[in-house]
Amino acid sequence: MGLQSSLKIAIIGRAPIGSYTSKLVKGFSKTSADDHVIVYGAIREKRTEQYITLVETWTQGRFPFQIFRRLCRDKPDVVHIQHEFGMFGKPVTMSMMPILYMMLKFLRIKTVSTIHTTIFPDALSNDAMGDLLPIASWIPKTFVEFGLHVVYGSACRLSDAVIVHQRSHKTKLTHYYKINAAKIEFIPHGVGQTEVIATPESLSRWRSTIGNKKAVLYFGYLSPRKGIDYLIDAFEEFSKKNPEWILILAGGISKEFYRPYFDHIQDTVSLRGLSHDVLMTGFVPEGDADALYRLCHIVILPYTQVVGNASACNLAIGYRKPIIATNLSPFSEEIEDGRHGVLCQPQNSQQILGAMEKLCCDPELYMKICANLERLEASRDWQSLANKSLRLYDAVLTGRSDRILSLTLRDSTLG
Repeated sequence: MGLQSSLKIAIIGRAPIGSYTSKLVKGFSKTSADDHVIVYGAIREKRTEQYITLVETWTQGRFPFQIFRRLCRDKPDVVHIQHEFGMFGKPVTMSMMPILYMMLKFLRIKTVSTIHTTIFPDALSNDAMGDLLPIASWIPKTFVEFGLHVVYGSACRLSDAVIVHQRSHKTKLTHYYKINAAKIEFIPHGVGQTEVIATPESLSRWRSTIGNKKAVLYFGYLSPRKGIDYLIDAFEEFSKKNPEWILILAGGISKEFYRPYFDHIQDTVSLRGLSHDVLMTGFVPEGDADALYRLCHIVILPYTQVVGNASACNLAIGYRKPIIATNLSPFSEEIEDGRHGVLCQPQNSQQILGAMEKLCCDPELYMKICANLERLEASRDWQSLANKSLRLYDAVLTGRSDRILSLTLRDSTLG
């Protein structure tokens, strides 16, 4: 590091296998063996792998005070908060985040926040609110905007540095929430394969399920903002001319209030007679996700709303699978159309259909995209991302905000 012989780093966030935190810590274990990284996780959350030290610390209703108590005991050099809605349970618990940040200021601990879930006022139409959070669709837009200012304003202003995964999010944080651009660093999301490798039994089972067909994979929770209806419309037409393909919808529901949508998709598949062409798997364990990504040919992400990041896209890059996605952030910033996949207009089944036909019928384009994804994946491995985080910690601890800005400018030229 050049700053001191070793650092004590506390990461606050959930760390199940396959999560951003888990993969980042694994990257730290390979690049900074002298530094001590502790994850403050939820009570009853456990990890047994040697590369990660997880301390059961907090519960939903009392997390600021429980984390404060642990920080007083451990005295880390840097606290890195993985900031996202729902991390501490219900989204409303984010209203307690300013308390945590003020406690960190009181302790004079240097703080870095990665803003994973980003919601900006320009995305707050009534339809968008209903899709993002059905139980809160009745709340006036003004109230929601005020809540976002509280959540993002405290996180960014009270942090010594802020990490975003898309360049557009830096622009929007400065525009909508008046955050000082000098403290925001763009560090792209890491890419790679799943942490858990599929067992031979899992691979055999999925090969048997897919049979001699080629698989189009949608991976992720099923919710209205993911555009599954448009994908089904497109695939229904596609499968008439290409019966050798199967669509796999791999994912369950993240919150119970999304169950009606999940049931709606099930009913749509059944009523249209697509049960043999469209497979709904429900929740998929990490090892089975590895099997599905290895066996599929194309990954499709037909989202209808902007999101902070999409793990399914990062995994597709890691497995070098051509991606069909809507031209919304983050996909429009992660994927170069025609180079890493094909971008479509949101809510446009015909463009999704055309993209599938394009990749299906042009083997030369397909192979070129696979090669481009391999080069992209090599520049975004988790060890590289851990190194960039360590350089940022260094800049924060030495109080060199000018260095934070220079890191951002340098990394923005890397692609």
